[in-house]
Amino acid sequence: MDTIGAMEKTAENPREILERRAKEAGFDLVGVTSAEPLHEGGERLREWQNSGMAADMGYMQRPVELLSNPKKLQKSARSVVSLSVSYYPGDHPDGPGGKVARYAWGRDYHEVIKERLFELRESLENELGTKIKARAFTDAVPLLERSAAQHAGLGFFGRNSCVINNDIGSYFFIADLIVDLDLEPDEHGTGTCGKCTRCMAACPTGAIKAPGVVDARLCISYLTIENKGGIPRELRPLVGEWAFGCDICQEVCPYNKTKARKTRWPDFDPSNGAGPRLDLEDVLRIRDDEEFERRFAGTPLTRPGRSGILRNCCVVAGNMRHESAVPALVECLFEDESPIVRGHAAWALGEIGGEGEALRGALRSEGEGDVVEEIEFALVR
Repeated sequence: MDTIGAMEKTAENPREILERRAKEAGFDLVGVTSAEPLHEGGERLREWQNSGMAADMGYMQRPVELLSNPKKLQKSARSVVSLSVSYYPGDHPDGPGGKVARYAWGRDYHEVIKERLFELRESLENELGTKIKARAFTDAVPLLERSAAQHAGLGFFGRNSCVINNDIGSYFFIADLIVDLDLEPDEHGTGTCGKCTRCMAACPTGAIKAPGVVDARLCISYLTIENKGGIPRELRPLVGEWAFGCDICQEVCPYNKTKARKTRWPDFDPSNGAGPRLDLEDVLRIRDDEEFERRFAGTPLTRPGRSGILRNCCVVAGNMRHESAVPALVECLFEDESPIVRGHAAWALGEIGGEGEALRGALRSEGEGDVVEEIEFALVR
């Protein structure tokens, strides 16, 4: 039986079946848009790419025609089903250590949500009585998922570029099913930030250049996750306590202050992952990739790799003037295989102060030019 024939034999509307099954699978929001190109989002992307704000994120510099067209991912596509999953775990606790963005407190959302998407497709096939050609993903293929979500009615673009839903705010993952079903589409998401500019004012680095336009080169989330090199020296103090990602523009958003919906998925509970803060001294003593993987496997914190996480923790230690981290920083300065880690450890020691002898000793033995420069800078602090 073909898809259309099966749908005609189903008493319940296929769209109603989708919504019911999606809610049963634990998704908080569900919407549908056609599989036609996302022209408006594509033009925004083109302007952003041309401005250089994508930094060195190669996956965001792929052709606009690819990123904005669902049919480039699946030729038989007729509809895009956009779904949301709240990851909000609650308020960020006070305490020592480096802060982790809320989305990364638990398990890696890529694998967790993908499993549910496959289950959702299977349940739809069983109820509709037909095979469904589908592409299931969350933040893992070249598609403008936020634009698709806005087209599917999940929300509107806020000034911080996040998709904001009028009922649950913006602390949610977006997941997609590109399917060969003709499903009733939703009206595009609507809403407004009004005159509110709190996110723009609160961003420490001024990364939000205009409503909905974020310069990745300045964004703390980019600097601590996607960035594979050093964090520019002038931006390090602005990173503050953030060891992985940043929530500031969402924390100050009025929608999140009053409407954020706590996650119902146990996978995203901090007990199942890295939690809200990293022990700086503990992390700074991770010396090889195997140990790093044992510590963070199955969580989003593997994204920047060992040297990236240690780089970030060096910056946080320096910003916090964390004197108890000095022994671990000295070990990094002399022993770590990564020039990025050694250089950022030198900077942190310079910020904390009192370790001139260690820095001078490292200067005599260091052979990497960039690290030498960091040590020399630290010595004149």
